[in-house]
Amino acid sequence: MADYELTVFATIVVWAKRLLVLALFVVLLVFFVNFTLSNTEQISLEMGGVVIPPVSSSTLVMVPFVLGGFAGLLVSLMLVIRFRLANASLRRKLVRRDAEIQKLRSSALKGLTDA
Repeated sequence: MADYELTVFATIVVWAKRLLVLALFVVLLVFFVNFTLSNTEQISLEMGGVVIPPVSSSTLVMVPFVLGGFAGLLVSLMLVIRFRLANASLRRKLVRRDAEIQKLRSSALKGLTDA
């Protein structure tokens, strides 16, 4: 019965986490839309002799924010892939070691029965 209760609790936690992430996404989306609609004035920048055509001030804030978010996701994805590959390698080693231990145990038992 305890395993069932633990499974139900884990399922509730997973769904609560998903709902929290969805709510955060909706709040950020509303914030971004409000920010974009509130900041429509055009700004022209000159950087190192290169003139950027006029764009809205919200664009100049939102584009780097979104690009930074994607960069963070990319870096974390690379780490997750690296850790998963390391985990898979360790699992393969564990399976080989378990098979070796089982083989040694069975050969030791055969030695006892033959004597």
